[in-house]
Amino acid sequence: MNNFKIKNNSIRWVIALKEEAQVILDHYKLKLVNEKTIYPIYKNAQETHWLIISGIGRNNAAASTAYLYAYSNASKYTSWINIGIAGAGKGNYGDLYLVDKISNYNKKKSTYPSTLPKTTLPKMHLFTSDIPISDYSTYELIDMEGSAFFDIASKLTSKEFICLMKVISDGPKNDIKEITKSKISNLIKVNLFNIIDVVSYYERLSQEEFQIIDKPKLFNEIKSKWHFSTTQSFKLETLLRRIEIFCNRKDIEKIIKNCETSNSVIHVLSSKIKNNLVNWSKF
Repeated sequence: MNNFKIKNNSIRWVIALKEEAQVILDHYKLKLVNEKTIYPIYKNAQETHWLIISGIGRNNAAASTAYLYAYSNASKYTSWINIGIAGAGKGNYGDLYLVDKISNYNKKKSTYPSTLPKTTLPKMHLFTSDIPISDYSTYELIDMEGSAFFDIASKLTSKEFICLMKVISDGPKNDIKEITKSKISNLIKVNLFNIIDVVSYYERLSQEEFQIIDKPKLFNEIKSKWHFSTTQSFKLETLLRRIEIFCNRKDIEKIIKNCETSNSVIHVLSSKIKNNLVNWSKF
């Protein structure tokens, strides 16, 4: 596999069909990698966006997700996006939906992807099938890859970094036999603005996590002033990584200067971070 340097704003796309991916390839200026790969893989010049064409079906979705992870040296802070067309028993032709629940025929339990906060986009339950389904009456969204993509991606990162988006292409009023390559591309194209808006959130989420990878500079200094248990030390390091995104050294020192115990240090840092999380709601 390639030894690419991990980038921030890191996004990995897993898309079944080239027609579903073409608008994404064009918008993010993704080019086919210059070597033979098991599945077609594209990337942008900055190597922040990678996209793989998986082909149809759960097996392809699972294998291609794992393959892209290894090939592109994705980290656990990389965001993963699956987008494509879907049948639907409700909703309107051409509408874009976020997936907040996934099930398939051979699993008794459903899984529940996280979705970005305070979005105006509607959400639906996705059922993943191994064969095309023409009876839409008992389903919201229907595809043939989503559950397998999520199962693998959730082993590579936490589910807050995983997003599934589906555009309704067929249903009771739109026969699946009428779907063409040009219609598929157009369905993605007309939703591009909303897709970009969603992806920008996951770019920023990934960015935030990459920025906190380095050891916080104040960590050892704070530990020398207060006694921290092993568990508290881990918590302190995590809090410092997050708070350094929006607070400089002097601000942090001011926040904790009146603390008398390690617990109070952790409490005031946690409170400061909690109060600033609202900034993410605009994305």
